[in-house]
Amino acid sequence: MLKLNKKAVFLTGVFALISVALLTASVEPSKRIEVSKDGGDIAVQQTGQEVRELLGGTSPTMSLIVEKGYGHVKIKVRNEGTSNLTWSLQGNGREYLIKTVGKGKTLTWTSLNSFPNGMPSGDYIIQFRAGGNKVEGEAWGTTGKRPSDIKNRTTSKERLGDK
Repeated sequence: MLKLNKKAVFLTGVFALISVALLTASVEPSKRIEVSKDGGDIAVQQTGQEVRELLGGTSPTMSLIVEKGYGHVKIKVRNEGTSNLTWSLQGNGREYLIKTVGKGKTLTWTSLNSFPNGMPSGDYIIQFRAGGNKVEGEAWGTTGKRPSDIKNRTTSKERLGDK
């Protein structure tokens, strides 16, 4: 009986060592990083603020802060109401633009054409109106350091709000 116990203890020890060896091998981090030659798998983006607002009422607003160096801006507005929706971007003591989104439509605006070097830093307000009717919809905004940071970018908050 004593020999059987020694054999069981020995086999248990061997099993434990093999288990530890396998576990260690499976959690060892990879020392190789593979990147495609064209860099298509990697997109380094430096973005600033991301905002999302559900729009309701007759005159809702959304704040957007453009930090210094993050002047490339993207704003997307989805109009789910029964009237055309007009929005304006105001900041630094002036009104920068006014855009209209048709009922049931979505409009994406970027600063790339109007402000190729980026917008001035500051606190901005986006004002939404629907000709006295209730504003219904959703709006997203993001800022970036480079044009490529916002050009084809979908914000995490925008993805959460997509239908």
